[in-house]
Amino acid sequence: MSKIRDLITKRRVLMSWLFGLVFVLFSTPPPTVPSKTALLYLIIGLEIALLGEALRVWASGYLYKDESLAINGPFSYTRNPLYLGSFLIGFGFCFASAQPLLFIAFILFFCVVFIQTIKSEEFALEQKFSGEFAQYKGKVPVFIPSLKAYETNVLTEFSWPQVKKNKEYMAVIGVLAVALYLVIRFLIQYNTSTHVG
Repeated sequence: MSKIRDLITKRRVLMSWLFGLVFVLFSTPPPTVPSKTALLYLIIGLEIALLGEALRVWASGYLYKDESLAINGPFSYTRNPLYLGSFLIGFGFCFASAQPLLFIAFILFFCVVFIQTIKSEEFALEQKFSGEFAQYKGKVPVFIPSLKAYETNVLTEFSWPQVKKNKEYMAVIGVLAVALYLVIRFLIQYNTSTHVG
């Protein structure tokens, strides 16, 4: 594993917060975007972001870090439902901002940070769970979900205490805070007759 990949993996949370700051600073829709169009972008974007967080909550209820290989729930369709959820959150918020350049920046950021993180984490899983992970990896796609669930005799039920233990409530609070910010920003920006379109 390269030193760069290791550094990115360890600093991904900090880098995500920094990108979040950039998002807040540059997420105002261009003045040329009519209010009705901006509202449509906002509604669709927030729905995508909330769907992404719902996916993360679902996945967190099946994730027992360092204890067992997660293969049930959303993990039976994609090996990385948490990162897929994060992608949908970022995609949704960028869509809600109606800022094409911000969306492009997010795609580049995600490719650089999270693809390296996925590679790093899967390397660790291969070392820890070897044969079990190899079988799982051979049948479940890395990111885009499969339409068919992974078949296994190992069944784990969704656990709300596990969601709490994985501290997913912090992501929920963050997503709701950004969503509220985007709504307030929209109301302030388009609260004049000159912007109604």
